[in-house]
Amino acid sequence: MKNLTVRQREVFDLLVDFQKTRGYPPSQKEVAVLMGASSPNAATDMLRALQRKGMITLAPGVSRGITITTPTAEDEAISLLRALVNGEDHARARAIDFLDSRKVTL
Repeated sequence: MKNLTVRQREVFDLLVDFQKTRGYPPSQKEVAVLMGASSPNAATDMLRALQRKGMITLAPGVSRGITITTPTAEDEAISLLRALVNGEDHARARAIDFLDSRKVTL
């Protein structure tokens, strides 16, 4: 997914889970708590990194202004292929998970 680091992927998954569970996105302060960060600035930096990678959008000045941008299956497949070609850690496992989630048999 858009060449996310392991930590960025973890935080992105936390955002998705929070929104699925509660029906609304977390505030930046809640993101800091979810991340286990002692400073809201750490959450802000992480959210900006996720925004730069196109995973979320942030509405300035809005308390719960995080919008998750859902990548298409094609975008995700291309990202996984790049990771495999580049020999990234865990790329094979992520590709298998991707295929499993779509019920594709090997």
